[in-house]
Amino acid sequence: MDGYAQFEDDNSINQSIQMEYFDRDADSSQELQDSEDMIVRIGNLHKTYLLGLEGVPALRGVSLEITRGEFICILGKSGGGKTSLLNCIGTIDKPTKGDLYICGKRVSSKTPDSEVAKLRLNNIGFCFQTFNLIGSMNAVENVELPMILDGRLTSTQMRTRAMNLLDQVGMIDRATSLPSQLSGGEQQRVTISRAVANQPDLLLLDEPTGDLDTRNSNIVVELLVNLNRKENMTMVLVTHDVSLKKFAHRVVHMLDGKISRIEEIPQETRDEAEAKLKEALNSPEVQTEGFQQDTEVREPRSHYSFHKFAKQYEDTKQKLRQMDDSVEV
Repeated sequence: MDGYAQFEDDNSINQSIQMEYFDRDADSSQELQDSEDMIVRIGNLHKTYLLGLEGVPALRGVSLEITRGEFICILGKSGGGKTSLLNCIGTIDKPTKGDLYICGKRVSSKTPDSEVAKLRLNNIGFCFQTFNLIGSMNAVENVELPMILDGRLTSTQMRTRAMNLLDQVGMIDRATSLPSQLSGGEQQRVTISRAVANQPDLLLLDEPTGDLDTRNSNIVVELLVNLNRKENMTMVLVTHDVSLKKFAHRVVHMLDGKISRIEEIPQETRDEAEAKLKEALNSPEVQTEGFQQDTEVREPRSHYSFHKFAKQYEDTKQKLRQMDDSVEV
């Protein structure tokens, strides 16, 4: 009986050990699933920039988590830390202190530049206020550039995907145009196409409508909303335009390098904002001008820098004439 009791005890112990391992496996699979859905995880993040011998704190203990498919809007006054936070998430700047995980990979001040560059190429897309297109390359070549650096597609596949992306943003007819031949709205649409060329997990946007008029801003916002809603693209948008927060799932308010509060945007508010956006895009004024006719051919004489140079040139000629006249007298 004692041996049988001992056997029963050992059997119950084995069962409890097996159940413990099953629970661990379940927890591990759940953690794996959570890690796959967690695109950005920030814990007590600090960023300090050196200005001479003094340190200027830009971020002071920021903590934030962003899951796949979220549209996050970051608002705040100038100097509040919005761009610094975006630069850290985009690995343009490395954090001074704290935890930063992008697509499951930890980024710190000791992370090699090669790993950071690979992360930017494969997992992150960027849209800047100033577009940052390569001036010597036309629209389709700019869109192809990330795919060339990635090296997974053939030249034919890259050209096909680039043209498809430009077609989606209404720029197929401007594919061979240089950035200097495109308007601001057209350049931003090319920038968005370039940003999503490698199918990134995360799209970062720094004032994407800051330099655009109302009509082009609406077009760009519609493209971003469609990417988020239809393709489940995770986005982080930094802006001063308060009206854009209605399209986001959450709004992060920054103040003095910290998150002052996080605002949840109800589904009804987002639906209403999208309806008003579609109404604005379908207004007679927009339909008359057309979606693809926003063309601005820029000539050197229309640039401020040309007029400034011309004025300096004329002033110099005038001074030389005066000097000649004084010498003759």
